Amino acid sequence: MPAPKQPGNRSLQWALIILGWFLMILAPLIGWLPGPGGLVLFPIGLALVLKNSLWAKRQYARHSKRHPEYGEWANWAMRRKRFKTRPPLPPLKRDLLRLFRRDDRRQKLP
Repeated sequence: MPAPKQPGNRSLQWALIILGWFLMILAPLIGWLPGPGGLVLFPIGLALVLKNSLWAKRQYARHSKRHPEYGEWANWAMRRKRFKTRPPLPPLKRDLLRLFRRDDRRQKLP
C-alpha cells in the first residue's frame, strides 16, 4: 500500500503537472526541428501528467477501456508490471481506413 501523500507534496505535484503539460505543448513546436526532439518530449510530459494527475489517470483508464488494443500498447510502453512482452500492434490499417473513408463514392457528381 502506498504511503499517504503529505500536504507539502501538493505544490511539487502541481509543478510536475504544469511541467508535463508544458512539455506536451512544446513537443509539436520542436517537432519540425531536425532530430527526434518532439518524439521524446511528448511521452515524458505525458508520463509526468499521468503520474501526478488524478483527472488524467481517469481519462486514461476510460480511453483504455474503450480501446483496449491501444491501452495494452500504452501500458507496455509505460513499463507496467503485468506486461512482460510487447503486445501485438493495434490494427492501425483498419482505423486509418475508417478515419479517411469517403462516404460520397456512390453519389453521382453534378
